[in-house]
Amino acid sequence: MEFEALQARYGDCLFITLPGSGPDRPIRLLIDGGPAGVYRTALERRLAAEAAKFPQEKPVNIDAVMVSHVDEDHILGIVDLFGKIQEADQGRTPRPCQPKWLLHNSLDGLIGEGEGGVARALSGPTVLASLDAALSAGLAGGPADDPDGAMKSQTARLVLQSYGQASRLATLAAAIQVTRNPPDQRTILFDPAQPRVLQLGDATLTVVGPLQPDVERLRKEWSAWKAKQKDAASLAATLDTAVPNLSSIVVLLQWQGRKILLTGDARGDHILDGLNGAGLMPGQGALDIDILKLPHHGSIRNNTRDFFAKIRADHYVASGDGTYGNPDRATLELIEEVRPEGGYTVHLTYDAASCDEVHKSWAAGRKNVPPYDPERDSIAPVIERWRSEGKIEVKEGPVRIRL
Repeated sequence: MEFEALQARYGDCLFITLPGSGPDRPIRLLIDGGPAGVYRTALERRLAAEAAKFPQEKPVNIDAVMVSHVDEDHILGIVDLFGKIQEADQGRTPRPCQPKWLLHNSLDGLIGEGEGGVARALSGPTVLASLDAALSAGLAGGPADDPDGAMKSQTARLVLQSYGQASRLATLAAAIQVTRNPPDQRTILFDPAQPRVLQLGDATLTVVGPLQPDVERLRKEWSAWKAKQKDAASLAATLDTAVPNLSSIVVLLQWQGRKILLTGDARGDHILDGLNGAGLMPGQGALDIDILKLPHHGSIRNNTRDFFAKIRADHYVASGDGTYGNPDRATLELIEEVRPEGGYTVHLTYDAASCDEVHKSWAAGRKNVPPYDPERDSIAPVIERWRSEGKIEVKEGPVRIRL
């Protein structure tokens, strides 16, 4: 079984292979596709390498593609991939790959209104056209010389662009005949009465998030917005924090005693609630797993002492290049604080020094973002100390873990 985290800038792009029923090909799982450009720089090349490795497989099969949630740093690479497949079909050329399943909750599906619900509520032909009209009319936070207004406008645009990308992905999946959310196309969430378990050969994917109460909360927020009939920007503000933190698909992948926890941008306490509800946590002590994909690229806002005390991994994977400050130094220090004895490996998809440079550049001049402080924010000294002490192993660059 092999786990890979490609260099996806500030997003996620994970590729997992495990033995199939025969020698011809492995079972493959693709989780997220990163933000703009990652399909071209990383995912396309990885799929080409897989096709070269299995020349008898034309096109190379992907058993499941999972988009953890609709944020652009997770969904855009998958939109690009499905678009390339459609272009190949239209040009009667070979597909770059053949996806079987798409596991994906669109915003429309989460709010329970069917595809296009948000766009219809905004009374525009597309959600982006409605958003552009709102911005032109000055509804997204004030005049152009108002920094707060400009930030709100940018937030609104990003949130609702993600919505548009999710709708496009749903359309593309239908066009290229990929089955969404098998077996019945229902919204993927954790149901404590009947946890959803998908079978991939000898492996199982147990869904432990999003939680039903969180989805219900999201639907209530949507209903409240509709009742007030506000503008596109106010909708974006309503959904900005709710969508990634409350709606991320979280799964525990199990194969022959191996365990990988795939967390999207979910909060650690919500992940623990789902694992507990599914009966996957031991009665006492911690859940021991092989690989933990750190929630939200290692952001301290999503990770807590309790989470790291109850989920103990042999490998911790932080996929981030320093944008938005991820991975946070505080998160790395928290792992060490909870497990000072070491004996595990921390993987960074980019080297610590470059993450610090990107973090410093990203934070410079941003309103409501603390200036970069090396003593508080730099992760390079932590990594250097770990290496010198020898208790915690560190690997930097594209991640490949064989179990």
